[in-house]
Amino acid sequence: MSNELVPAAIRFAAKRGFIRTAAQSLASVIPTTGVVVALTGDWLVAAGLGTASAVVTAGLAGAASYFSILSQGIPDAYQVTPSPDAVKEPSDTEMLYAEDPDDE
Repeated sequence: MSNELVPAAIRFAAKRGFIRTAAQSLASVIPTTGVVVALTGDWLVAAGLGTASAVVTAGLAGAASYFSILSQGIPDAYQVTPSPDAVKEPSDTEMLYAEDPDDE
């Protein structure tokens, strides 16, 4: 039995969740900057405030994802068990004699 408080797989999933959520949140830089331009009329202030707010939001959202996965484990929706057929690699013979879909 391991003495780890949080298993390595859950820590890894939490790190991936942080990165994924933070990256998705950073996509808000452009609309956030657009809103600040509309409110202030100053492009320099808008770029600074828009970028700063997007970075802070990304960090907070990423942290929320990280701690959620650490505390509750890997969500069931993220745990996919592939069927044996899905991971079967075709043999060289199957590749050689496979029908080309473009021949129709």
